[in-house]
Amino acid sequence: MKVIIGNAWPYANGSLHIGRVSSWMAGDILARYHRAKGDEVIFVSGSDCHGSPILNKAKEINKSSEELINKYHREFVRCFNKLGFSFDIFTRTDSEYHEKQVKNIIKSLYDKG
Repeated sequence: MKVIIGNAWPYANGSLHIGRVSSWMAGDILARYHRAKGDEVIFVSGSDCHGSPILNKAKEINKSSEELINKYHREFVRCFNKLGFSFDIFTRTDSEYHEKQVKNIIKSLYDKG
């Protein structure tokens, strides 16, 4: 069986805390369960790099949005790696990869009516 698990994408405007991190645990447990069963799993998440929370925080600390996003995305990746989360893809909403994948999904849905 093919299984796609998508977790919430945290805004890249601040550090993770236990309340935020715990919300990804269910997805990780589910991904591990399906892998153990032999299912084909893609566990996906990433940093949300758009929106007013990022713009507001960047302005508050007198940094560019890009500086803020880069800092927290790197921090998220380190944190999830240290915690042993099993993401297959952890990307960013401002990446070319993400844009391409979203366009492919929308095109596929459109083509199928």
